Amino acid sequence: MMHEELLKACGLTQNESLVYLSLLRIGKATSSKIVKKANISGGKIYETLEKLIHKGLVKTIIENGVKNFMANKPEMLIEYIKDKEKDLHKKEDELKKILPQLKSLKEHNYKLENISLVNGFNGIKPLIYESLEKAQIIKIMGVTSGKDIKFNNFWRTWHRERVALKKKAKIIFSDRDTDYWRFFKKLKYTEVREILHLTPSAILIIDEEIFIFSYEEDLTCIHINFKSITKSFSEFFDDLWKVSV
Repeated sequence: MMHEELLKACGLTQNESLVYLSLLRIGKATSSKIVKKANISGGKIYETLEKLIHKGLVKTIIENGVKNFMANKPEMLIEYIKDKEKDLHKKEDELKKILPQLKSLKEHNYKLENISLVNGFNGIKPLIYESLEKAQIIKIMGVTSGKDIKFNNFWRTWHRERVALKKKAKIIFSDRDTDYWRFFKKLKYTEVREILHLTPSAILIIDEEIFIFSYEEDLTCIHINFKSITKSFSEFFDDLWKVSV
């Protein structure tokens, strides 16, 4: 089972893995014998064998007019992976060439994506890091210390990157006198004030974008890219900033 999973991870299908391993064990065999040993559908055997032959992992032998199949030496798996790597590098180079066109397509439709719900670190992380790179204005309110440590660590990392880029931020905490709060109080390019129990959700404003975060088992975010809405949130933040301490 372990060998089969590894072969699948290397790019073989389940049937290809089963057939190849069976041929390694039994040596040369007819298709009918392989079907029995590999325990796969007879209707799939020739398609599977053809793919393995194409990958250089299996060869055919004709004996007394009967076609047999035999696995090539296992070292051919390394050659197969190397060929895949070369092909991937080639595709990577091709993608790099058309990346500007792909980006322009995305930018062309970006204004249509005014409000969206994004779930999980993997979806949210590229959004807020991309926004950080071009950020001129960063305002954050409703920040709390009591959420799961993985969320706090995520934001610590993001803000360290912000400081490294010399991007200034104003932050309104909903609590104070915690290790998390003290972390931000010591950061460069960071102003921290407090309004206790301000909001159950943290709100990040970057230029003309708004990110509203909910911290449950996973990170969830409402992403708003709508100039008039962002302006209202930004003005609301400014009013709160004046009365915060």
